[in-house]
Amino acid sequence: MLKEFIKAMLAKTPYRVLRYSAINRFQAIEDTLRVMRDRGYRPRVIVDGGAHLGLFSVGCASIFEGARMHLVEPQPSCAEALKALCAKRGFEFHPYALADQPGSILMTGTETPSTGAHMVLEPGPNSIEVAKITLDNLLENRLTREDRALLKLDLQGFELYALRGAGVALQSVEVVLTEVSFFAQAYEPSISQLIGFLDQSGFELYDVAALTARQRDNRLHQGDFVFVRKDSPLAADRQWH
Repeated sequence: MLKEFIKAMLAKTPYRVLRYSAINRFQAIEDTLRVMRDRGYRPRVIVDGGAHLGLFSVGCASIFEGARMHLVEPQPSCAEALKALCAKRGFEFHPYALADQPGSILMTGTETPSTGAHMVLEPGPNSIEVAKITLDNLLENRLTREDRALLKLDLQGFELYALRGAGVALQSVEVVLTEVSFFAQAYEPSISQLIGFLDQSGFELYDVAALTARQRDNRLHQGDFVFVRKDSPLAADRQWH
């Protein structure tokens, strides 16, 4: 009872007590989106790139009620669960990998859904072939600036390839929430490359929503950054206090 009372009291303050974790520095994606909503951001369309089992989309649907949800996930092991979720919630499922060109691509394949599934450049014992599509093809004639779209990308290092296939779509996107890598293992872009690309596409870094570190030495290795269009109302208030 005492533990529950303390939790209830803490919930009324801006403070949180967390056990030390060498993996999660902090996780505040939903809180970040709620703050943006409270500042007037109301996307009509949300694209969940790397949807996995749809948890991000479900969370977004509760924050941005009425938004049209597009869930994009190439893993065959996720397909049945996502089809069921989309049928139940009125979301739209797209069984593709997001890339800079349409066609097919290899990725790691698992019998059960994996948050670590990723594209591979060479065939391997666990690689499978999946269809790939560009965001421009996926969203052709389905997106306008009035939609104030939110694009989320969690593609295990393939984010820049997906953005390169969104030259038209990005013009109608207001917010990009993307995973970033602090150092590369394969084809991940550097943070400076990602920021530079989005800067040239009309976006600026707006917030850091999450940071994670590797367990053995707590070195920061991934994060989730929020970029907003430079002419977005979200970017207009530049007062320090």
